Amino acid sequence: MAARPEEPELEDAVPSQAPQETDVWQTEWQVSEDGFDVAVNEAVDWKLVPMDQEWLDRMFAGRRLVPLQRDTYAGFVGEIYSRSEWTRLAGRVTRIDQVSVRYPTDSTTGLTETGSAMQHNVSSVQEHRTHDGSLVGWVVRIRE
Repeated sequence: MAARPEEPELEDAVPSQAPQETDVWQTEWQVSEDGFDVAVNEAVDWKLVPMDQEWLDRMFAGRRLVPLQRDTYAGFVGEIYSRSEWTRLAGRVTRIDQVSVRYPTDSTTGLTETGSAMQHNVSSVQEHRTHDGSLVGWVVRIRE
């Protein structure tokens, strides 16, 4: 008898509780490509750009606000951000939520199912929990 795959756990995201906390998006393929890691309690000093709100709204359907993203390609390929759009954020990582989404089986657009994002708390971007769909990134919470 074949082993059954592990069932994904229920979502366990927690909204920010403090005004000095900022949620930052980190894209899965950039983490994989760059071998990047960040963990809870780690001090960071990042240069960030605005998050793609249209894509975020499609994934979360309004359930989560993430104003900034750590984009290692910003300013190098295609998208050029003006100096005024860059934000420097220094602080300590207080939480990391792994985000997975579902894609329609009949879609060729690469767009996720609206509202399909699932969030699971992890201790670093290198720790992966069982999830439904495809892992697309992490929301990293930083306290200034």
